[in-house]
Amino acid sequence: MPLNFSISRLIFRLITLVVFGAVIHICIILTMPYVSKGDAWGRLETSSKVNELAILPNASSPNRPFAFMAPDVLYATCRYDLTDGPLQLRSPLPNDLWSIALYNRYGENYYLISGRDVQSNAVNLLVVNDKTIDNDKQEEQSISQSGTNALRDITISAPSKTGIIVIRAPLLTPAFNDEVSTQLAKAYCKPISFAQQALVDRK
Repeated sequence: MPLNFSISRLIFRLITLVVFGAVIHICIILTMPYVSKGDAWGRLETSSKVNELAILPNASSPNRPFAFMAPDVLYATCRYDLTDGPLQLRSPLPNDLWSIALYNRYGENYYLISGRDVQSNAVNLLVVNDKTIDNDKQEEQSISQSGTNALRDITISAPSKTGIIVIRAPLLTPAFNDEVSTQLAKAYCKPISFAQQALVDRK
């Protein structure tokens, strides 16, 4: 009996240690994005300014900020901060393959749109930190009002004041590099005042 009791206690302690270790491991994984200096925001700090668009080096460049960039895609990013007001991003969308993705500061994607979605030559995104806005409803209204115009206006509610916008411009072949680079250079992001936002909303 004493032997069985000791073995039972030993097994119980081992199981307790395993469960405790698993909980600690999960907690570390969940907190890493919030404490790591090597996240996307940190990697872009040295090559871009807040609320300004930056075209990233291509995948073959030793100065590329990320290891797993697609070799047949050109990228532009905008680290934004909505503390002082909304942000305006304007970008061409010359074909269905171009896309624009919005992430919070820790890399969680909360919005994605492509050239196929907007069916226009360019898009004008107004990014605001207002959780009362329904993104789907706002976009639906914007599309119905704009029809198939050359420029599509969309208002997006960001879940937090800081985040990252990524424009992906695929290359059909390497021969299109200069053409796509020229198109991507037309994109920009900039902060706008609340008064300017009101003017955009009334258009």
